[in-house]
Amino acid sequence: MERPSYTDLQRQVKELQKIVNMKVYPQEIQFETRDLLYFRLDGDWHFELFHKRVCELTGYAREDLLNRAISWLDMVHPDDRQMVMDAREKGLQNESYYLAECRIITKQGELKWVKMRGPIFSQHDGRLLFIQGILNDITTQKNMEMALESEHEIFIWVANCLEDGIYIVSHNYRILFMNDALIRLIGDHTGEVCYKALFGRDSVCPWSVMDTIRKEKCGFQEYHLPNLGRTYQVRSFPLKTRDGSIGKLGQLKDITETKKLRYEVAEFTERHQAIVQAANVADLGIFIIQNQGQTEAKFRYANEALCRMTGYTEQELLNKTIADLVPQHHAAEILKRYRDRQRGESITHAYELKLVKKDRTTISALFSVALSSHEGRVATIGFVRDITEIKRLQKSLEISQRLASIGKLAAEVAHEINNPLTSVLTFAKLVNRILQREPFPENRLADLRNFVNLLNSEASRCSEIARNLLDFSRQSEIVFSQTDVVTILTRTLDIIKHRTQLNKIAVVTSYEPEIPPILCDSKRLQQAFMNIFWNAIEAMPEGGRLSVSAAYDRDRDVIKIDIEDTGVGIPEEHLEEIFEPFFTTKAEGKGVGLGLSVAYGIIRRHQGQIQAESALHRGTHFTITFQPSKGNWTDHNQDLQPNGCSHA
Repeated sequence: MERPSYTDLQRQVKELQKIVNMKVYPQEIQFETRDLLYFRLDGDWHFELFHKRVCELTGYAREDLLNRAISWLDMVHPDDRQMVMDAREKGLQNESYYLAECRIITKQGELKWVKMRGPIFSQHDGRLLFIQGILNDITTQKNMEMALESEHEIFIWVANCLEDGIYIVSHNYRILFMNDALIRLIGDHTGEVCYKALFGRDSVCPWSVMDTIRKEKCGFQEYHLPNLGRTYQVRSFPLKTRDGSIGKLGQLKDITETKKLRYEVAEFTERHQAIVQAANVADLGIFIIQNQGQTEAKFRYANEALCRMTGYTEQELLNKTIADLVPQHHAAEILKRYRDRQRGESITHAYELKLVKKDRTTISALFSVALSSHEGRVATIGFVRDITEIKRLQKSLEISQRLASIGKLAAEVAHEINNPLTSVLTFAKLVNRILQREPFPENRLADLRNFVNLLNSEASRCSEIARNLLDFSRQSEIVFSQTDVVTILTRTLDIIKHRTQLNKIAVVTSYEPEIPPILCDSKRLQQAFMNIFWNAIEAMPEGGRLSVSAAYDRDRDVIKIDIEDTGVGIPEEHLEEIFEPFFTTKAEGKGVGLGLSVAYGIIRRHQGQIQAESALHRGTHFTITFQPSKGNWTDHNQDLQPNGCSHA
């Protein structure tokens, strides 16, 4: 091995002396400048000694660094590691000085920029001993430098983050810049003149604000682009371009939906005013009620028509509740309806209600209500129509219609009763002749019994016709009670059981358990079912099947009754007429067409609905629905009637 020269020995002594001089503990190293942190890294990038604030910078504990649990190179961002190693090699080969700026990832995952500089110590053969120097956190400085590298890049980045279209136009109308939002909207027209790109014009737009911009003033316009079918608000600001001329910075904001909403609000306001005026002219009361403080269902709005209807001024109504305007014995019921609606229960039908006017007289009113909002809170909006006069006229009309029916009824009754009465007279004479013979002819006893049976049958026929006519012509009071509809159906079927057996008709029943009761006059409802059953029996002279079922539809809250026969059926063109008085498809002498009409009237008086489906030779299917019982109101003396039904 070649002996080192004096110069080499002298250099090695100096380096060893430096190493000895630097063999101190990290905590003994003090710096006046807080940002400069002392360090020493060995050839494997591990710390040999360092300022205690290196731990704060990197997030790693002192033991992690001194025990070689992690190296400096491990902390350097993967994209910067090669640059860090290249800087070390360059320092070894040339200047024996290390200088590098790099990103590190702290133990907590935070990204920081650091700057490291200091001498590189190596052996005589060029092998690295260690790097010793200072480092400092330059994250803030670096971010500022990067942000300030290009104002143009910052502008582009900001502009492309916006949803509105941003563009720059030169003083000679050429588009210098378009952001991403504008390019997506109309395509990239950078470099083109704006009037050609946006409007397809060959000359400057007459609405151009460039003259205003040249005077360094702002411009505001609205443009409608027909090819896009959209309307935009354009704000223009003066901007000095790189050549020193004044150009335009534009902001293109889509206001199509805003303008549409503005028009809709204006139209809604106009419609609202028109509705209010029309309601006042038509005497349709409109009101809003809402809970206010401790007061329940207080009037918050009342139109002129409601004021005229009740006799109160608007201010007087605004100091009252809906319960103040109904008879005292119905206040609890109307408040219950209000509370149910406030909880979200649907009340879709209209209902009649007595209203107490300011002079304490009452009127009949038809109410329609719905859930709404007022001043951001739940409220009820209602519409009221005074039907006092309508009900009076309706009652008069019903009487007039019944009187007008007398003429037609007389002809029908005369024809219908004439045949059985003729038979009665004939058989009565035959019976009388037999009884007058002396001695009594015992051989005619069988004939006598036959004639008496025929007399009884024809007399019963006359009685039935008269009873149906009386039920149709008179309007007697209904006495309501809670009754099980299955019980009524069963009782009615028991009455006609003998007739169904004689006609070879099979009766099939299907009743769902736990059907709620209905509020009804059981005798009247039994009469309605009897008429429908009898109609079905007569439609099956050769026998058949009569199906009767009852069920409770919980979704619709209705009791549904289905009555179906396998009889001759009804032609489709007659289905709409079967409930009309005197309409019948039976043969002459078999009926006057009052059975289904009477049944229809009884069912409607019970707030029920009846529908029929039929076809020739395919039988007939009646569907009847009732609301289950929910109260103890009575029909003959009521102020509150569901569905607005009066005595039918």
